[in-house]
Amino acid sequence: MGIRMDTNSHETRRIRIPLTAYLRLRPYGDHLLTPAVAVWLGFAWALILLMASLEGTVWGLIGASIVPQESPWLKTPAGLFMFALMFSVIWIVDASLIMSERPMIRSRRWNPNAPRGLGALLRWWLGILTRLAIVGVSLYVTAPFLGKLIRADDIASYHQAQVESYHAERESRLQSEIAEETRRTETLYAERSAPLEAEIERLNRSLAAERERRIRIEAELAPVMEILRRDLAGAQQRVGDEILGRDGRPAGHGPEARKWEANAERLAGQLEAKQKELSQRTAPISERIEQLNQALRNRSDELERLRQEQQQRLDAIAAEVAGRQSEAMPPPLSFAARSLALQALRDRPEEHGVPHFETVEGFAQAALGVLFFSLIAIKLFEPPAVRAYFSETIQMQYRKYLEGGLAETPGFELPQDPRQRLNSAEFVRLWLAFERDPASFYGERRSLVEARAPLRRYLTEQAIEQETLVQRMEHLREERTHLQKRREIELAALDRELEIRTSQLQAQLADETEALHNHRRIELASELQQAREDWHRSRSQQEAELRQRQEEMEHEQEIAREELRLRERELADQLARSEAETRQSELAKQLAHAEKIAELDLRRERERHQTRLKTLREELSRLRGVETKQLAERQSLRESGRKLDDQIAAAEQGMETLAEELAAERERIASLARQADQESQTPPRRFGFWARGESESARDARRDLKSLEKAERTDKERLAKLTEERRVLDSRRQTNATELNEIETRLAATQTRIDFYEDSLGELMGTGETGNAAGPEQTRL
Repeated sequence: MGIRMDTNSHETRRIRIPLTAYLRLRPYGDHLLTPAVAVWLGFAWALILLMASLEGTVWGLIGASIVPQESPWLKTPAGLFMFALMFSVIWIVDASLIMSERPMIRSRRWNPNAPRGLGALLRWWLGILTRLAIVGVSLYVTAPFLGKLIRADDIASYHQAQVESYHAERESRLQSEIAEETRRTETLYAERSAPLEAEIERLNRSLAAERERRIRIEAELAPVMEILRRDLAGAQQRVGDEILGRDGRPAGHGPEARKWEANAERLAGQLEAKQKELSQRTAPISERIEQLNQALRNRSDELERLRQEQQQRLDAIAAEVAGRQSEAMPPPLSFAARSLALQALRDRPEEHGVPHFETVEGFAQAALGVLFFSLIAIKLFEPPAVRAYFSETIQMQYRKYLEGGLAETPGFELPQDPRQRLNSAEFVRLWLAFERDPASFYGERRSLVEARAPLRRYLTEQAIEQETLVQRMEHLREERTHLQKRREIELAALDRELEIRTSQLQAQLADETEALHNHRRIELASELQQAREDWHRSRSQQEAELRQRQEEMEHEQEIAREELRLRERELADQLARSEAETRQSELAKQLAHAEKIAELDLRRERERHQTRLKTLREELSRLRGVETKQLAERQSLRESGRKLDDQIAAAEQGMETLAEELAAERERIASLARQADQESQTPPRRFGFWARGESESARDARRDLKSLEKAERTDKERLAKLTEERRVLDSRRQTNATELNEIETRLAATQTRIDFYEDSLGELMGTGETGNAAGPEQTRL
């Protein structure tokens, strides 16, 4: 943004400086603003902003922290006011320092009234010392507050530790008083609960022993019953296969089916007998377990009631002691408390011996000092372009040059072409040279003009040639324009011809299009008629559905009205009964208290009963899931065992077959060996010169013998492989049998636990029904 001037006369000028020029440190706008000046001003602006923001933030937080706790709403206005105040002060002082013009010791010829001499220089340095005093105040006052802000977390932690220590000490005093008050009560209840705990421990041991007896009996009969169940399932499956004709059997109830049916009935009878035997042997144990469970539940309920009574008594004592305590008054985090906390943190042993500038306060002082001395350094080492920018004399003369006021001075003429004017650096250099020695400046300008005279003549000749070339180009441009007009006339004639032909084609196309449109219009009319009929049909259906829904809604409304009338009648009857009960309320007050107590006891009993039922059901569900998994695992192990048996049988059959083949091959080898020996003992007979010495039968015998020996070796290798495979299958079958026994044992234990929990659940449900039936009777009594 530039500077706007209102010129009333040549002597008097009034300059208006926008507000943004103050904020951007550019009082003269963009005049003489070189890139170096812009960068330097950006650096200075950043330093001033950091310094003012730091001071304003610290003082704003200080202003917010000194507000009384009774008026917390004043913290934000006070903090913002102090921030704006200190930010403005520091900004104004630092901006004045940056924009100040450093005075010269000697005066200038052009402006003898400008600040000069030792006095002006001393006044300028006095301003620097004043700013140093402000920095000293900041280092002495602001730095500790900044350190307090930096260590706000440590101060808050220290204060929190003080508050926690206060509460912990108060809580320890309260707990000690409560312990003194409750010691005798705990001793009394411990003496009362010791016999119950001993009896519960004895009952648990007896119950575990009885359950162990039942598990041993069930484990004793479990293998036999499992075999019977498996055989029974196999017999039943065989009966089904015989009757339905599976696996190629004849369908029907034949002799084989009757035989297997008799076997199934016999196995079912044996299984039922074993189950009866198991029930007879475990019935006394189950009764004993039931008695022990009942006794254990009674003692556990009694112990639980005793502990609840003890806890209620202890809670009452604790509430009474806590009620006698005074109200908690923890130390507040005030301004003085923060200062004391910071001093306490400094006095810690781990912070002794730390160099000053490595502490938080020293760091804050160093930060403030670095910012300010950076500002001083950037001002002292400002570039000449910056010094020229903040020189009011040079700025005024540059404006005068731009307005043409220096046109009479050689070297400062104002050309009409802006590109030929002096830029900022050239103007400053020439003006300083002119100001330093005008006579030398005039001599240099005269020498420069004389040296540039040949160049000017050459430039004049070049300008004349350029003008001639421009005129020739203008003539060529006119010829090209004439040719273009002629071409345009020819193109216009061609366009008219094309338009005539196009109009003829368009008329022909319009006739064809009209015919197509008529045909399409007829088709669309038929489609529209069909769509209207469909729409009328769907609308009639929707109207019928709406009428049906309306009738249904009216029927529902009639039912609702009838229910509302019945409800009103019931409410009237209930109101009459309530009025009768109100008349009898005086007589029922004496029974209400007893009924309420009975209902509360019954409700507690039901809640405990429901809790036990829920626990038993959850455990029973979990055990049934475990039983399902174990049954599936047992079934898979049985399938694996059957597969292993089949594989072992197949391997044994293969081994027997190979053994028979080996025996036959050995006999064949022995016979061939004897035949070969006999043939070798018989002298050979030759019938020609080239005849062989041995007979053909001997050669065949030896050849067969070799092939049989080779087959024997192959069969031996196969037999060895089958033997090894059978050994592996035997080990796998043994492992499978071991796992099957383990899973059957676990399954039996799980089923035993399921039976126990089912018995307990049945007892609890029977007890709950008895209690629910007896509850109303007790309430009535």
